[in-house]
Amino acid sequence: MRLSADEKRLIEAAGWPEDLLCDRTAPRYVESPQEFAEALLLEDHLEDIVILPDGLRRTGLSPREALPAWLCDAASVGSAGSSVLRCLKRLGPHLESHKAALEFPDDKGVQREALPKPYPFCLWDDEGRVNADVATQMTMPESWRNLGQRVQAAEALLRKGELEESHLYACEMRRLREREANEFALDYGCEEGTKSLCLRHARDWLAQLSKWTMYWNCYDDGVFVGGRGSGKGLHVDQVLWSNVGKQWQGYKLMVTWPAGSESTRLVREMGDAHFRAPLEEQQLAALRCAARIALLRPGDLFICSGGVAHATLSVSEELTITGYESLVTLHPRLVEHMLHTGSSCGPCALDKGVMESDELKEMRQGMLKRLLGLMQEQSAPASGLVQSGRLGEPVALPAAGLRELLATAARQVGYDPSFAVLCGSAGVSRLLAASDRLQATGTKRRRTMESKDM
Repeated sequence: MRLSADEKRLIEAAGWPEDLLCDRTAPRYVESPQEFAEALLLEDHLEDIVILPDGLRRTGLSPREALPAWLCDAASVGSAGSSVLRCLKRLGPHLESHKAALEFPDDKGVQREALPKPYPFCLWDDEGRVNADVATQMTMPESWRNLGQRVQAAEALLRKGELEESHLYACEMRRLREREANEFALDYGCEEGTKSLCLRHARDWLAQLSKWTMYWNCYDDGVFVGGRGSGKGLHVDQVLWSNVGKQWQGYKLMVTWPAGSESTRLVREMGDAHFRAPLEEQQLAALRCAARIALLRPGDLFICSGGVAHATLSVSEELTITGYESLVTLHPRLVEHMLHTGSSCGPCALDKGVMESDELKEMRQGMLKRLLGLMQEQSAPASGLVQSGRLGEPVALPAAGLRELLATAARQVGYDPSFAVLCGSAGVSRLLAASDRLQATGTKRRRTMESKDM
């Protein structure tokens, strides 16, 4: 990875040896939105980080286009510096209508969260009261979850000397209540409401292409805001999915580890470990066995896997602002990895941090519905290209290639016990029969093309 002199100083100040960012761990850089779309929807990126520099501008997702003006203003360098608390306190009334987890590393380097007193006791406590009358709060249990409560809890820890302000990290920032769907989401038939802060998503850029996935979450995707030295400790996401990342502001180090048993071992031995300076031997050893280490720069659009062990660290003087959209693409290896979510044995089995069983069941049902719906739309042989929407630079992917991936994914899901229980024998038969039809038409089309070439 090529680093400027200023970037090298940022990494040195973070306490990470520069030789960690070597050719072996370097991310993959792509030059165009077209290459990025191919890497995201057609290729295996399980153990990779794929970066499109200046990708946010080229896809219509720059900060002032994709984020609310009030957040951009509050997080600007002049107004907030590297203080997340200062940034959040500038949000004014938006504190009461939004939520986020406020996390920080303790003196042992383990991730902690600033929590208010349990509801409803916080309503009558001077250090845990929101700015609303008690009657209003009693009708809104969500008031305990709002950002105002979390800010006050963080300030209480700060006064006690248990929190270093620059290490505070606002995670999964989103609305408490639903709003209407994004303008561009309507172009490809997505009318569902959302709790997202983002006015535009990467899914909106890809539009019809985004339908060629098993799952894509823009309902409650979160925004992360961090000061220098803050970040997310080592973890695996609650579902073994992929992420599209948007680095709107600041510089951030991201590290990912090999999938399977290596990720599982690290979570068990070092779960929630934070990689801020000074690094201990165990942390350095973990970094040296990483699969990828990337310096995310302002404007980067990137792909990473949430289904492997990963961690982040903000390293710039200004605040970092990052967003993620979780998705499951149709690539066989990525589908197979997702199917291990919630495993009680095997290389991906984790005993914490996994989505609750009821939520996981609901998500799987949604995947099945989406997969069956997409299969039903493939009534005619595929030809030509599937185009992106009117946002950003246009891209297109071959319909035949997408259909082949769809057929394979349907077969993988049909043979998976967890999904088979949900859809029953009739549903499994439908999936497998539809998969066979897609594969047969694909084979026929290839033979026709080959005969024409002859």
